[in-house]
Amino acid sequence: MHSTLPTRTIRRTVAGSLAAAAGALLLLGLTACSPSADTGDDLKSNGDFETSIVDWRQKMDDCMKEAGFDLTGGETAAGEPTGSVDTSQFDMDALNKASVACTAKVGDAPVDPNQPTEDEMFDTQLAFAKCMRDSGYDYPDPVKGSGGMGAAFGSDVDPNIVDACSAKAEKETTK
Repeated sequence: MHSTLPTRTIRRTVAGSLAAAAGALLLLGLTACSPSADTGDDLKSNGDFETSIVDWRQKMDDCMKEAGFDLTGGETAAGEPTGSVDTSQFDMDALNKASVACTAKVGDAPVDPNQPTEDEMFDTQLAFAKCMRDSGYDYPDPVKGSGGMGAAFGSDVDPNIVDACSAKAEKETTK
């Protein structure tokens, strides 16, 4: 018997896992499309998440650049950000050490207050598993702290039931 999580829960779990990923990969992903250094007052935080993350990325970019790592990706001939960084040019151990030092200096990336907590995701996964069992499938409860990833459903699972259980679990567990 194969199993999986509802689509929205998988997106949340993946997003949570990516957010928890340490070191250079997260830093590169967040800084690759950062604005150019000449952004002026646009980076002043007014309390909203989007502005806060832009402000944080700029501070991290500046810190990493001071440490010898330009993670802004450079610009095209037209002056637009390229959005990509060739990491093969860096000593990854040194990059990771710089990332840890800059995170200690600047702080962790802001957390989107609209994202569910790990406990909320776990509760949704539990509700989904119960719904699947109530619908006649041998579906195990998730293991807390495992990231919630499961095996794929087999062809014998009705996708309409998966969708219905996903919706029911979301409705039962959202604020």
